[in-house]
Amino acid sequence: MKAYIVESIVFGTASGIGVDTHMHRMFNDLKWVSSKNPEQTREQLEGWLPKEKWGEINELFVGFGQESQQQKEKSLKKAIACSRPVDALKLLEKVGMDVKKEAKKYGLLMEIDEIRK
Repeated sequence: MKAYIVESIVFGTASGIGVDTHMHRMFNDLKWVSSKNPEQTREQLEGWLPKEKWGEINELFVGFGQESQQQKEKSLKKAIACSRPVDALKLLEKVGMDVKKEAKKYGLLMEIDEIRK
């Protein structure tokens, strides 16, 4: 997995999509794949995603997957502050975050409720 990401960043080429556990969960939550493990997820993504997009997927979704699952407060704050907070919150929900629960946990419930009015 990491080799694909290093290849993409360092050499600007992508011979595969690097899928970690976070990406595996996220792509299943988004219904982009239906797989049981990261390797199956990689194979399914590579089966339909154009090869010229593989590098972008490597760079974009590794960080997003880790952050949305491990740094939920940071993800929520970014969603609140972005130019399209309603859409950002919907995306976080689609990738498995219980936005209301996490917002309450981090004292962000008022901000979330205000956005969703």
